[in-house]
Amino acid sequence: MNTASNQSREAIIALSPVQSTVQITKELNMAGYNRIDRVDFQEALIQVVSNRKPQVVIMTSELPGRKTAAEILNEINNCSPETKVIFISRNTSEDSILDIYLTRNISAWLLSERAERTLSLAIEAAEAGQLFIDFVISKNIKNLISEKQSVLTSSNTNFANLELLTEREAEVLKYLCDGFNYKKVSQKLFISESTVKTHINNVFTKLKVNDRTQAVLYALKHDLEALMRATMTKTAA
Repeated sequence: MNTASNQSREAIIALSPVQSTVQITKELNMAGYNRIDRVDFQEALIQVVSNRKPQVVIMTSELPGRKTAAEILNEINNCSPETKVIFISRNTSEDSILDIYLTRNISAWLLSERAERTLSLAIEAAEAGQLFIDFVISKNIKNLISEKQSVLTSSNTNFANLELLTEREAEVLKYLCDGFNYKKVSQKLFISESTVKTHINNVFTKLKVNDRTQAVLYALKHDLEALMRATMTKTAA
């Protein structure tokens, strides 16, 4: 590896103040990262990533702050799209598992109990532009998607229903697909949370789904982004 390449290899470790960076730093050094910084809070992570644009962020679910993991991942992507994230969590919550999995910049998702044994593989995946997921998390994701898809593929589902959404309802649904919660959507669109919930309820009714996960899967399956682009083109014409 040449010197110029070494000079540009930066990583950020983001974890709680009581967590040790020794093993993570060792793995990053072995992978050729020669500038490694640590942050202890979500706000500091976003600021450092925005200013430094590191190649890799290794973040744990214990990182203190008000935002969800999916929201932080999306903010990292917004301010530094080329930065890859290795996420380490203690468990997998059904409420957040798909939100995290669907974020654009996640390169690896490890469980804390096995992170030391799999971190080197995760770093390799990030550098190669691949995705590495702990087998327990992968199994949970597959089970959840299978469960939700069994509802979406029932005979009562009309797969043309995305076209029934208003422009604002489609916009709200797109933010849900990007991992934002209701409060964040309300801030993005400058509307109240109650208005967001009204839009979401309308989405559920029109798509004939029962919850957020089903709505997100529906939108991904039937290419909501393409529909929104086509609608914008027609409007512009």
